[in-house]
Amino acid sequence: MLASTDVVPAEVDELDPDQRIALEACVIAAITWCTPQGEARARARLLMECHGRFMRAWGVHGKGASFSDFLERLCKAPVGELLPGPGSWSKLWDVRLLEDDGTATPVLTRLAMEASEQAQEVPGMGADLRHLHSVLRALGKLPTGARLSRITAEAVQHAVFRALQQAGFAAYTEGRKALVTRPVMARRALARHAHLVDLGVYTAISPMRQFAGWWAWCPFCQWTLRAVPRGRQAADLRCEDSRHVERGARFRMSLQDGQWRLAPAGGEIRAMPKLQPVEGHVALSYGLWQWIVLPGLLEIELKERAEKAGADVRLWPYGDSYDLHITKNGVTWRVDVKTWADPQGIAERMRGDPEGCAGLIVVIPEHLGGYTGLLVKVLGPHGARVMTDVSLIGEVSRA
Repeated sequence: MLASTDVVPAEVDELDPDQRIALEACVIAAITWCTPQGEARARARLLMECHGRFMRAWGVHGKGASFSDFLERLCKAPVGELLPGPGSWSKLWDVRLLEDDGTATPVLTRLAMEASEQAQEVPGMGADLRHLHSVLRALGKLPTGARLSRITAEAVQHAVFRALQQAGFAAYTEGRKALVTRPVMARRALARHAHLVDLGVYTAISPMRQFAGWWAWCPFCQWTLRAVPRGRQAADLRCEDSRHVERGARFRMSLQDGQWRLAPAGGEIRAMPKLQPVEGHVALSYGLWQWIVLPGLLEIELKERAEKAGADVRLWPYGDSYDLHITKNGVTWRVDVKTWADPQGIAERMRGDPEGCAGLIVVIPEHLGGYTGLLVKVLGPHGARVMTDVSLIGEVSRA
């Protein structure tokens, strides 16, 4: 299964118009199907609307499905079997939208963030989308009335970081680090970060990430775990990042002797989270977590690893220009970290940057190493180097 960062606009763009319409209908239907929040009649209406769009997309191909067959396909079939027309080379073709237990895959959550305005009708997901929409609009990245469709990591990062810079370099560095290391805060703690309060990036914890008035954090990224109810007295809690889940960020919450308790559900846990009351806490939404927290964690980790290798490191030395300035024995590395697998988007943004990418090293996580060749082909002629985080630290160690 692909991680949430591995389904990208570039792969969706390979689909023809009918396939895109069918995919969007399936995405909204699947996220609605597996989300318990919301009034039953409204959820049924949205599912039927999605089925109608799905049928229209399949029209000329003559292989539509009844409503019950449509729901069954959502639960069991890979994306390729949901779309009309010819097959595709894309990895997207082989992934599923729902797990065997009926819960959302990371791929589904990622695609839902890029779907049309219909995604804003889905309980929980709609709250996240509306918040991100209001943040971007308030920071001047979206005109009033604009729809949040096919949002991009670069737009989110650029808007938030530029707004932080207006408070000065010290406040920028402090604020950016706070976003990365404290994606959930008590309201009282947030009040001490005036520049973050002004940004409005923290909001109430999503209904999709709480159960019975409680939430818990991922031991790896500190963000809210997603809650999947298992009846009225239990829920499964897990991180939205599949790699964190594989390492043990999955738990079972249950009612025992009148108290809610949390127990690990497998994997190696370095720090057991505690249940916290939803009341009094605020969190970043999904898009801000994915595009600010996850890359920020890698940036901070690279700083620590490079320093252990004997280098001098400055984190975010010129604000939004690049992420790490590393020097050792007269050698300098200007590093820009990218953690989402969108080589086309990364390349287009960097080629259009007026400051250029000459002399930059674009670093991607080791698990995305398969994209190195494509990024080298596109960015190499413009003077950028591309490598994984492991390769970078190896190069710094040898210097």
